Amino acid sequence: MGDRSLRMLLTAGMAVLVAVCAVYFLHALDLGLYPDGMESWLEHNRWPMWMAAALTVPTALAFPLLGQITSRPGEDR
Repeated sequence: MGDRSLRMLLTAGMAVLVAVCAVYFLHALDLGLYPDGMESWLEHNRWPMWMAAALTVPTALAFPLLGQITSRPGEDR
């Protein structure tokens, strides 16, 4: 896997995690931003939050790979 594709994978994973966390955080603040149907759906379905959390594990494991792939000045691969 190349440097660019790994960076894209990490960026996509981070974007999904941030979006899901933002949705559930705004829901927890109980500001009334979402329609009633979505409020009850968020109450009864916690799987998006757990899937986003599960996505962070492979993302965290990929960070050391990014350091190995990225070329450093003055070093050969």
